[in-house]
Amino acid sequence: MISLYTSFQSKEFSCNIPDVKFAMTLTRAQVKVSVSKNGDSDVIYNEYLYPKSGGIVELTDVDRLIEPFALKWLVFGLSVRIEEQQLSDDGLETILSSSVRQLGCDVISCSANILSASATEFCNSHFLTLIDGPKVTAVGWAEFLTYIGTGTPRCLAKYDNGETRSLSVPVLLQTTEYTTIDCSPANFVISGSSLVSYTISAGNRSQSFSVDSLPEPDVAPVLLFYNSFGVQEMAYCTGEHQQVASFDRKQSRFGRVKKSYQIEEKETFKADTGYLTFPMANWWREVFRSKHVELIRVYDGRVLIERSLPIVINSEKSEMSNSADFIPRFTFEYEYADRNHNVWDARAEGRVFDNTFDNTFN
Repeated sequence: MISLYTSFQSKEFSCNIPDVKFAMTLTRAQVKVSVSKNGDSDVIYNEYLYPKSGGIVELTDVDRLIEPFALKWLVFGLSVRIEEQQLSDDGLETILSSSVRQLGCDVISCSANILSASATEFCNSHFLTLIDGPKVTAVGWAEFLTYIGTGTPRCLAKYDNGETRSLSVPVLLQTTEYTTIDCSPANFVISGSSLVSYTISAGNRSQSFSVDSLPEPDVAPVLLFYNSFGVQEMAYCTGEHQQVASFDRKQSRFGRVKKSYQIEEKETFKADTGYLTFPMANWWREVFRSKHVELIRVYDGRVLIERSLPIVINSEKSEMSNSADFIPRFTFEYEYADRNHNVWDARAEGRVFDNTFDNTFN
């Protein structure tokens, strides 16, 4: 009979799936690992394993095995079927007897090692974001939150005249597995008052936002990225933005005439996040660890999600210190992901300079 030393909770984060360990008394065990999504199931591992001393068998790095599916899906099913088999001694591998044990759970995509809560506890009490404190935003910026589970989203908004209002929150996408909501501050602006702060809640989850006092602080770049849970968030840089162009020319003489027969252009950008609060600084590292980042265009204070360009971050300086006078501020370099760096955008709306300059240059 199979003795299982591993158990799954009903929900597990993908990076925290435990190794499957069991003891057996028969000849071998067939271990079959399957993932399922929307009723479709795929076998991703199917092997015969043999016990070491003491009859112990261990399937390690299950988290690495399912990682491609965690990157592809937000929530999916995982099952492990273990069939212990007693074989005949005649060399024909006839199965004389067998027993079966199974493990299963719902896997939630997550690359962060969350120590303070189980997957179930986290999903019931948190949005799918790693920010641990108020998020700084501004009117005109786009903000998204995603959560797994139930709960009608509401906003408790506070204004500079002391007024507080409870408002509904637009739902962008709702499936049987998760809900994505639009938390942009523009949704909660009222005439005659300035929005100071607001808190988004859904069930037992809550996330507070602090609104910048400037009506439309200039930002460059604006980044859309996939966080540790595989959902989209927005990041805004309020510091200096620099652009450096370089050209790699291959030249040769054709007869008596020297010509450039190949020119490769490379646009490198240097960005500064601006001064950050400590919760925002810890959260900003999500951008640097993201495998998918897009540059979002901003015109006339509007964030145009549909006008995005994939980029790659090449380097970053994200140092932290416990010094009493330390204020977090990160810098990083990035470039367009596409091979063609000759990017032209006609929607400058009358501005002489591009988005590497602030709005005072018109």
